Amino acid sequence: MTNQTASQARSHNGTRSNPLRDPRDRRLNRIAGPSALVMFGVTGDLARKKLLPAIYDLANRGLLPPSFSLVGVGRRPWSHDDFAAEVLAHVKASARTAFDEQVWEQLSAGLRFVPANGFDDDEAYSALKSTLTELEASRGTRGNHAFYLSIPPNSFDTVCQKLSSHGLARREDPDADDAEQPSWNRVVIEKPFGHDLESARELNTVVESVFTPDEVFRIDHYLG
Repeated sequence: MTNQTASQARSHNGTRSNPLRDPRDRRLNRIAGPSALVMFGVTGDLARKKLLPAIYDLANRGLLPPSFSLVGVGRRPWSHDDFAAEVLAHVKASARTAFDEQVWEQLSAGLRFVPANGFDDDEAYSALKSTLTELEASRGTRGNHAFYLSIPPNSFDTVCQKLSSHGLARREDPDADDAEQPSWNRVVIEKPFGHDLESARELNTVVESVFTPDEVFRIDHYLG
């Protein structure tokens, strides 16, 4: 782990940081604030067996706010209800905590799905932007977005550039006069990425051409 990655992974008091948490938030360090998590590759094996059940476990432990929302992006022609049914099946099969109907009802209310014909599908990014706008109005996510790239590293460039061109990676200026509580963006990528040091640096450059270094979280899912 590089010094940069280590500093991002830990807060000032040495505890693990939460990529969904605004550093200005003075509540308990591990509790996420209002936000939407957008998961690319949500129909993949890792998401189905690990990531989706883990999100439920966080909700069940009280570590996600009532307004938390999850947007899946994938190739399936699913509706929001279809996606919720898929998530429920994987939660019941693989979650580490006991199933609680009330927790599930609260979590499922914030589930959305955006079908995409590929990572370069402009219509999908337009639909994603509309979905995030709807969630901000209906769920109070406050424009806070984390993009989880559970996808092959060679697709990082396409996704990051599309997020940028569709205005999804834009952030508010924290120094602006009307920015009392500016929104934030995060991007979460899985390690290891790249086949050697040079390719890893190239991928890093790609991601940081759209997101600032402090917005990038690198996670080794094997340590989860």
